[in-house]
Amino acid sequence: MKDWKSLFLLLAVLLFGFTSCDDTVEVGEYDNWQKKNDAFIDSIASVVRNSNDGSWKRFLVTGLDESREWGNEYYVYCYIMQAGNGTEHPAYTDYVNVNYRGSLIPSKSYPKGFIFDSSYDGELEPEFDVPTTLKLSDTVAGFYTAVQQMVAGTTQLNGDIWRIYIPYNLGYGVHEKSGIPAYSTLIFDVNLVSFYSKGVE
Repeated sequence: MKDWKSLFLLLAVLLFGFTSCDDTVEVGEYDNWQKKNDAFIDSIASVVRNSNDGSWKRFLVTGLDESREWGNEYYVYCYIMQAGNGTEHPAYTDYVNVNYRGSLIPSKSYPKGFIFDSSYDGELEPEFDVPTTLKLSDTVAGFYTAVQQMVAGTTQLNGDIWRIYIPYNLGYGVHEKSGIPAYSTLIFDVNLVSFYSKGVE
């Protein structure tokens, strides 16, 4: 009986010891970040392939041959949150007036994804938010590829609102940029309010 009590006590101590060690192991915010981002884009690509209700769009990055199929990392994936009522699309050389928010994929401390940039506070409210002007050609490849497919509205309230998923090689790639870790998928909520050519507002 005494031996069983000793064995039980030893097992309890070992179990507590292992648990304590596990609790003190620090898991980095961006451990295995490249692998996580690759898996995330693959999962989004799968959702888009299996969607047939028109709520998703996929666009090959500008400049590649559209007659062949490319890997998931060469496409941007867009979830249509609101369809605009306009008919014209901005060109690569245009300036766009947009409300936008940029975030990363979910991580340990940011279950909804770290927000690295935003032109508005709180939730998007197109009737109140003041759009930011961007030169489209100065943005990353995934951003300008997607935004060129969007339409503005006939009023500020009626432009496209898309959630755009950009693989890291169409974003900032393998380098850290302004606090954004290397290999980061970029997720942008974009409301295209209007656009214009240089010198024409």
